[in-house]
Order: sequence, then C-alpha cells, then structure tokens
Amino acid sequence: MSLDIRDWPIVARIWQTVDVDRSVAHLGLPAEPIADDEVLGARGVLVRPAGESPLVIVEPSTEGRLAAALARHGERDAGMYVAPAGGTADARLAGLLIVGAGPGPFGRSTLVAPPGADRWSPFLVIVASPPATIER
Repeated sequence: MSLDIRDWPIVARIWQTVDVDRSVAHLGLPAEPIADDEVLGARGVLVRPAGESPLVIVEPSTEGRLAAALARHGERDAGMYVAPAGGTADARLAGLLIVGAGPGPFGRSTLVAPPGADRWSPFLVIVASPPATIER
C-alpha cells in the first residue's frame, strides 16, 4: 500500500477536448473504443503513443465535470486514471476525498481529490487493478 500518489500505477493519462476526432487525427494514432466515463460525464477513445502511457481522449457527453473543466481551462491534459493496490482505501489513507463513483472506461471508476482542490481538473480517477481493457 502506497500513500504517495506518485507511486500509483498509471493506467492512462486523460486529455480533455471539445472534439475527440480532431484530437485523434492530430496524433495520427489508431483509436480504440472505450466505455463512457459517467463520473466525468465523458465519452472518448484510447490511443497508445509509443513509449508513453496510454492516453484517453475525452469530450463531454453531459453538462458534467468534464464540460465544466473545458469551459474553465480549455483543451489540455486533464489528469489520469490510476490503479493503487489498495484502491479507494489507499486514497482515503492518503487524505483524498471521494468525489464521485460510477462506470468508466476501465470498469468501476472513483474520482478522488485532495481537500479544497479545484473540482474541475486535473482529475485523479481510481480504477480496479489491473483493468482488463488496458492489458495486451
């Protein structure tokens, strides 16, 4: 169990955009379909840049957290999906608050944040370890 979030395995980075297709075309990488992220209010795809963590490119599917983050901050790096060994118990022990939970691209997702943090990104989303959809 690690309380230092920098030690938590990164499942994928998150990029927020208003147009997934444009962002994917800009990267020139094949995109894999993924399930919607109900916690962020997002839909998107997974791309696998060579030598880097996988990247989930998302656009709003509701007027939820992701839409608010885009309105406040524009297109940018929006956080990451992580898989700490102890799941949400590790997050609580690290002093993080549970912001929301629901289905996501890697199974059950739990959005966490430090007390007093900006709720609109960067996002830290805990997923079950190991997420079946990311393994090859």
